[in-house]
Amino acid sequence: MGLRDWEAGESYRKFFRQYGKDGVEEKLRERWFDRMGTPEKAVHCFVGNVAARPKTFLLLGLFYPRLDVVENFQESLFDL
Repeated sequence: MGLRDWEAGESYRKFFRQYGKDGVEEKLRERWFDRMGTPEKAVHCFVGNVAARPKTFLLLGLFYPRLDVVENFQESLFDL
C-alpha cells in the first residue's frame, strides 16, 4: 500500500530544504514515528476515495491525541 498524503509529501519537501539529503530521513522519522506514532498516542487515520476509483483509498489526514484523553480506541486494526 502506498502513502499518498499531502502532509507526508510536504514534510519531505520542507525537511529536504531545511536539512538536506543527509538530514531529511532523520527528521521524517522524528516527526512521523517519534512524535506522531508513539505508544502514548491514539492514531486515527482519515481515509477517503474518489468515485471513479472506489477501491483505492487515500490517507486524508491523521489525528493523534494522547491516549489518556481518548475514551474509546481500537488496540489494533483487527481487534473486534
